[in-house]
Amino acid sequence: MGTPIWSIEGVALDSTGDLVADSLADYLVNAAAEIVEVEHHLHNRGRFWGATGAPSEANAIAATVTVPFVAVSGANAWGAAIPICGTADNPVLATHTLHDPHLVLVVDTDHATPYRIRFIYGTGTSAEAIIAVQWTETMFITATGPFSSGVPVELLHIRIAVGSKLWAQVWNNTNGSEVDFFWGTHGYVS
Repeated sequence: MGTPIWSIEGVALDSTGDLVADSLADYLVNAAAEIVEVEHHLHNRGRFWGATGAPSEANAIAATVTVPFVAVSGANAWGAAIPICGTADNPVLATHTLHDPHLVLVVDTDHATPYRIRFIYGTGTSAEAIIAVQWTETMFITATGPFSSGVPVELLHIRIAVGSKLWAQVWNNTNGSEVDFFWGTHGYVS
């Protein structure tokens, strides 16, 4: 990085015409890139998925969305991780290489109490992914179970490669409490 040659305070180009790091112009260029990224996220093609007859780590999703995924809680603990997207599943357009799981549509619960739900992602086992902190979670509560709001719950998730495994777990204070849900994702080209 050379000496700035443009004397406007906060805006700097070096002797090669490149932006000087940490200048106002550098920040504006980065902010513009972030705005484009947020716009792309908010106005993108989304897909919702239900379960196949027997979800597996190879094939878990079905486009018909008539069969929800069912996750079962432990006793004030996480229940077993269930596969919700397998290695052979493509939850987005064929041209997309990444996706961002972002919505959970809960359609039924056993109890009118707070639930935690987490999505786990990886290429190995769910246990390995949990240890590697490859997961995100959110909470929801049902006012008068069964859950009937019809409003998807927002889930913040990083982009993951198509072909990665995706699992879900739920937590409730009652052992064996079921959550029936569908999930949605955005697709991206890397």
